[in-house]
Amino acid sequence: MTKLSLSLPRGRWANTCIFVLVAACGAETGMAPSPTGEAGAAGTKTTPPQAGADSPVAGKPAVTGGHGGMNAPAGGSAGVAAMSSNAGSGGTAGATSTGGAGAAAMSGNAGSSGVAGTAGAGGAGGSAGAPAAGSGGTAGSRTEPPKSGALDQTIVIGPGETFDGKGQRFTAGSALGDGSQSEDQQPLFKLEAGATLENVVLGGPAADGIHCYGDATLRNIVWEDIGEDALTIKGKGTVKLDGGSAKNGDDKVFQINAESRFEVSNFKASSAGKFIRQNGGTDFKVEVVIDKCDISNMKESIFRTDSKTSTVEMTNTRYSKIGDELFRGVSAGNIKQMNNTEY
Repeated sequence: MTKLSLSLPRGRWANTCIFVLVAACGAETGMAPSPTGEAGAAGTKTTPPQAGADSPVAGKPAVTGGHGGMNAPAGGSAGVAAMSSNAGSGGTAGATSTGGAGAAAMSGNAGSSGVAGTAGAGGAGGSAGAPAAGSGGTAGSRTEPPKSGALDQTIVIGPGETFDGKGQRFTAGSALGDGSQSEDQQPLFKLEAGATLENVVLGGPAADGIHCYGDATLRNIVWEDIGEDALTIKGKGTVKLDGGSAKNGDDKVFQINAESRFEVSNFKASSAGKFIRQNGGTDFKVEVVIDKCDISNMKESIFRTDSKTSTVEMTNTRYSKIGDELFRGVSAGNIKQMNNTEY
């Protein structure tokens, strides 16, 4: 740094000379002069250039003040002696540019402004929340019946539906019946055509048990007490019962009131009047098929009918203590037996 030794005039021109000297020093060193001088010829504060890319006019980086960038805000050149101007720092670019410096300390010409910087990319919008779809009701579902206790209303199983009792035990409330031989009792279960019932236990009283209207499938059905009838076929069709047991009935276990085919397999029945009975006095045709069953303690017979067209086929079955005859009222030509065992 060069030391100067000058003799300055006194009086009116003293302040002007001092100001010029200080400005010169500031331009050389990049230091901001003390705002003690009078306003320069421009007399107004220049507008700073916008931050942007590289300035078209090369100047020294405004960070160091620039040549003549006296008190200019954000990279623009200052007026000659603007008292309120800030130091001439380069405009901060949206990208990387610096504002151009002023031309000369005394001229007060504005430096060329930088090209406006590219606007920042807008924040990415939040991802739209995925709508939570309400789950639809399960087709063919119904209210879960009680695991124990009495039912006051028949459970109806519609066409194509399957009711899985999962081993639950059902009994009849007073509204359905008391399990006696009264003919006006209601069933615990009603199976419409195409229905399936499985894995249920009917305790006592069971009122009028189960009614079938058309084709039906039953699996693993247990009657702890037969009541009036364990099962009644009410409509034309094929009814298949596979697995289960029934005991303690005053009359028949199964009743057939319509032209139908009744197939019973893997079933055990004991202590009743008859295993199967076609409705008395009727002559419609019934086909009875018995396979792999155990039938005992029937007071009258295994199957009784008054129809000359009804048939019975019994195979692979064990039986014991059957009353008058195995098949009562069935024409000899309509009876088929194979591999049965009396014990």
